[in-house]
Amino acid sequence: MKFLKYFFFGYVIAAIVTLAIVGIRGPARSFTVPPMELYPDMHRQPKYKAQSPSAFFADGRSDRSPVPGTEPFSVPLQSTYYASGIIEGHWGDGFPQEITVDADLLKRGQERFNINCAICHGPAGYGDGVTTKLGLVGVANMHQDLVMNMEDGRIFYTITHGKGNMGSYADHLTIKDRWAVVAYVRALQRTTRGSLETPMDVKPESAKTEPAKVQTKTKK
Repeated sequence: MKFLKYFFFGYVIAAIVTLAIVGIRGPARSFTVPPMELYPDMHRQPKYKAQSPSAFFADGRSDRSPVPGTEPFSVPLQSTYYASGIIEGHWGDGFPQEITVDADLLKRGQERFNINCAICHGPAGYGDGVTTKLGLVGVANMHQDLVMNMEDGRIFYTITHGKGNMGSYADHLTIKDRWAVVAYVRALQRTTRGSLETPMDVKPESAKTEPAKVQTKTKK
């Protein structure tokens, strides 16, 4: 009997110690903190609140500025041609002044195209990618007259905002990478109507006569 008595008291003491170490979360909005916590509650986790000071960073601010070169995914229509593909409400043609079409840009465009575009449009841009073979319809053939004659800004806009079954790639490709893809698409087109040895025709930025039909969202 004495053994059971000591065992019972030992069990109770062990339970109390365990609860003291692990801690019990109080009711909602409770600021009571247990004396010891083996697994701290996320409600009391160490963190910075917005606009709070910080002794860790040299400037004393907890809020951090965007990394230099950060580009927004969504750009207003009134922004530059480089960021929108549109000039004064019309599709722009030619590459923007911020873009230099050279071997490095085409190589980058090829890399981004093969990663993001070839699965639908095919590695050569004929619209015969994996998804097409699995039954997806409506994938554009980059060598058709419709795309061949399409303004550079319009192709850039389509990559940015998507069209039909194609979603937006603004969260996958930076602005410069989107222009690199446009340049690579033009290079692919030259394989069927031109010569790879012929330098790429870089037209200056110019506004087209056809108004840009941008995507809009109606509020319910």
